[in-house]
Amino acid sequence: MNSIRHIELIVALGTHRHFGKAAEALGISQPALTKGIRHIENILGAPLFDRGGVVTPTVFGNIVLERGGAILGAFAELLREIELTKGIDSGRLILSAGSYPAEISGQEAVGLLSRAHPSILCEFSVKDWPAVLEDVLTARCDLGFADITEAAKHPELETALVRKCALLVVCRSGHPLTRLEQVTLEDIFEFPWAGVHIPNAAQALLPREQKPYGVVDPITGHGSPRLRVETVTGLKHIVRHSDALSALPKVLLDRDGEELNLTALPLEQPWLVLNYGFIWRRGRSLSPAAMKFRSLVHQIEKQANKGQISAPPPPL
Repeated sequence: MNSIRHIELIVALGTHRHFGKAAEALGISQPALTKGIRHIENILGAPLFDRGGVVTPTVFGNIVLERGGAILGAFAELLREIELTKGIDSGRLILSAGSYPAEISGQEAVGLLSRAHPSILCEFSVKDWPAVLEDVLTARCDLGFADITEAAKHPELETALVRKCALLVVCRSGHPLTRLEQVTLEDIFEFPWAGVHIPNAAQALLPREQKPYGVVDPITGHGSPRLRVETVTGLKHIVRHSDALSALPKVLLDRDGEELNLTALPLEQPWLVLNYGFIWRRGRSLSPAAMKFRSLVHQIEKQANKGQISAPPPPL
């Protein structure tokens, strides 16, 4: 065993316990993986895996697996530090964003970043906030851009607030609830909700019996929306064509509400709050590309607060 690639092969097989799945994860053929493992075992003079039925690490294989992950992580950090030193125009940026911040400013910031620095390699994923936190904690992304309520409490994470504002309960114009002068929480339980998740702060308010708003897990007791939607764009169009309800910040309702025939209901709840910002590992330096992305987001958000979310992009 004399290269990082050898460790990658062993760790992949130890993780998946299946030659086919490990080969697929590595982007190589199964015969190539089999040949590679045999070559490493010949070099070491010891078997790393038992092949009888389920692939299982031997005592020698477990030694490599216990240390291999840390070695690969350290090597990845070494490469990352080199990329940081090279600067923004030769960098790679992996972003994980929540649906609301992605819609309000994240996607536009990526576009402006690419315009100014077309050589940057960027991956931008939109996910629920727990998945964003997991990406940051496991170093699957360089920077998270999502709800920071839970992340701010985590000892391994740092956060920076970008926006905190109320969320409005929205529906299509002409919805039955628009005929009411005052809408209650019980009223909105009687219609399907569309969204990614229901905030933890609202779980105690949900009825225990099944209601049209969503479904309750019989084991955890947690409720989730009847209509699970990963993106704000999808959410808005579903609400537009149904009796479903959802939540939007005023900045997005002002931008798209009239065009999509959406309106806000007269209902305020303390748990209906948007609280997002940047999330990164404590003690981990941000790349020039990540810092530039942050700067662009702040510029776009500043324009959005002035009701100019569709205004021409700021100078770069």
